[in-house]
Amino acid sequence: MRLTRTISILLSFPTAFFLYGAIRTLITVSEKRLKRLLLFSVCLMLSETVIFFGDFYNILPIFALFLFMIHFTCKGTFYKKTAIALLFFSTGISFNALRDNCLTNPYLKLEQYEKSLLISSFSSLFFYLFLFLETRIFAPDKDYELSDSMWKLLTLLTIPPFCTVFCLVLLYDVSFWDVLSQVYRFHRDYAALLVISIFSFVGLLWTITILARQQKLEQQRVLADINHHYYEAMEQQYFEIRRLKHDMANHLQVLSALPAEEQQRYLEDLSRNPALTQTLHYCGDATVNAVLTTKENQLKRCGIQLAYTIDIQKELPFDPTDICALFANALDNAAEACRKAEDKDKKITLESKVQKGLFCLKITNPVGGNENEIKYHASKINLSPRDGSAPATTKPDKASHGLGLKSMQEIVLRYQGEMELKSENGTAELFLYMPLCGG
Repeated sequence: MRLTRTISILLSFPTAFFLYGAIRTLITVSEKRLKRLLLFSVCLMLSETVIFFGDFYNILPIFALFLFMIHFTCKGTFYKKTAIALLFFSTGISFNALRDNCLTNPYLKLEQYEKSLLISSFSSLFFYLFLFLETRIFAPDKDYELSDSMWKLLTLLTIPPFCTVFCLVLLYDVSFWDVLSQVYRFHRDYAALLVISIFSFVGLLWTITILARQQKLEQQRVLADINHHYYEAMEQQYFEIRRLKHDMANHLQVLSALPAEEQQRYLEDLSRNPALTQTLHYCGDATVNAVLTTKENQLKRCGIQLAYTIDIQKELPFDPTDICALFANALDNAAEACRKAEDKDKKITLESKVQKGLFCLKITNPVGGNENEIKYHASKINLSPRDGSAPATTKPDKASHGLGLKSMQEIVLRYQGEMELKSENGTAELFLYMPLCGG
């Protein structure tokens, strides 16, 4: 009996680990070790909880504890954490009820009970291993996002299987005669309902994946529209600057026809036009030239100096709207940080080059703002599309802002590149690269 107990205890830890891993696939868990340990502990309790029909002493406490731990240890909105908690709890408890009421017999003799205990432990191990593998294979991308309204819908969809197992356990009438005579009955109809409840996990997981893909496609479409409009506006400004320089001959004719007292005023107005002093050719890519021509003028009006080193000899093999979005969003974010810095520090350094089959862009700027924003930039933030998502905006209106880095990240991901943002000694640095053959 002692050996059987030992084997059962040893098997419970990998079983709990598989449940813990499945949960981590669908929701981000806190990085604090204590919270991760607490979540693992409640996964261990859930996977080992014995559920008998008519016994409400186990299911109610473990549900309250599991729901609380998901909210306490995981990140996300209230409805996201609630939906994930109901999804895994109903699936786990459905299996436990099926295991303890249909696969084992509570009224067995000691020798038979040892065999039943081993069957129970190994069945739990294989079930939660299957749950883990299914979640890892069919779950959406790690950085998936769903709106709060979608999580509300998923919460409603998880209620039927959750209520099914609750009703089977709590509303089952245990016959007094069955208890006294120790007669155990196998309930096929109850077992069928539990199996249906378990398989509902597959449908709900598929629903999450489909919704995540649809929302990601919609977000990409919105970002593409924003980038396209941004590119058109930038191109129009660039065209106006070129047109003004081209019309210089007309200005000279007008000047020669004006009276002497008005010529000086006309020359002063003309000389103040930034288009006459603006650089039009920075490199061999027309889109980069258009963006920098417009942005440098805007930065000067804000009292921000732009220092650049660009080594791009010919047109880049990327969509012009993507190039426009990368340079424009990077400079906009840097300019926003510079506005919060001291006047003597308002300088942006831009370096870009094409070398060894890679397009590289690096933007360096001072970090300004309050203490919380400085702390936000102070830690190294990995924006690699394979490892995580872009940081949230620090602006109060989060619904209308924060698309810049997301747009850049989506572009870098599409061209199989990498992007990283870090801050040291009051200076922020954004670096990205994309292979020229990507896309």
